[in-house]
Amino acid sequence: MTKQQVFITGASSDIGIAICKMYLEEGHHVVGHFHNGRPGFFDLVKGSPDMTSVQIDFSDPQNLEDALKQTPEMFMGSDVIVNASAIYESTPFANITPQAIMHALTVNMLPGIQLMRTVAPAMAKRGWGRIVHLSSIGVKFGGGSNSFVYALSKHAMEFLPSDHKSWAARNVFVNTLRVGVTDTRLHDKNSAKNLEKRIAMIPAGRMATPEEIARAVYWHGSENNSFTTGQTIAVAGGE
Repeated sequence: MTKQQVFITGASSDIGIAICKMYLEEGHHVVGHFHNGRPGFFDLVKGSPDMTSVQIDFSDPQNLEDALKQTPEMFMGSDVIVNASAIYESTPFANITPQAIMHALTVNMLPGIQLMRTVAPAMAKRGWGRIVHLSSIGVKFGGGSNSFVYALSKHAMEFLPSDHKSWAARNVFVNTLRVGVTDTRLHDKNSAKNLEKRIAMIPAGRMATPEEIARAVYWHGSENNSFTTGQTIAVAGGE
């Protein structure tokens, strides 16, 4: 197995940490992006010589543009990009504002475009690369009663540039995973949500674990994925 550099956005989330651990366990070098971060993430950074971290606030697109120019090797040298960063604000549809929509699109959608635009051509020159975006199964339902803005931004992220077809000829594959209901802290942000009722809608009868999502990400971002690109794939227990 060739040791690869993996750049992971949103690496301090529950799913992000599980993805970091997966790649570290498989012997790769991980660059974990965070905004605020939390103890579990920093413990992982301190405990592994194969993990480094970078703090970037995606709420201003210029911050990522600056990082791409100032530390190009951090991005251009990556063999795998996992785009797991997202913000979630629980707001009833009748109360959403244009500012909230633009903020969600800026944080949840734009980084994926900025990274693809910059890193995918470099991957193509080397003849190998994998990019995995994390969307949400909420896209399928127009979001929940309080998550329209979040689902909208995730839906927009699924729109891949036609360039992905030319990248495929150079063994650079880009796919999006629609992540189903997963046992994370995200549910704490919507106290009005009837989680038991929501779980009852899942054919598998339960939530996913962050580790299950990490395994799906790892497969799509590895050599095992040798012929799948340009797809949106649900990892959602049958939804």
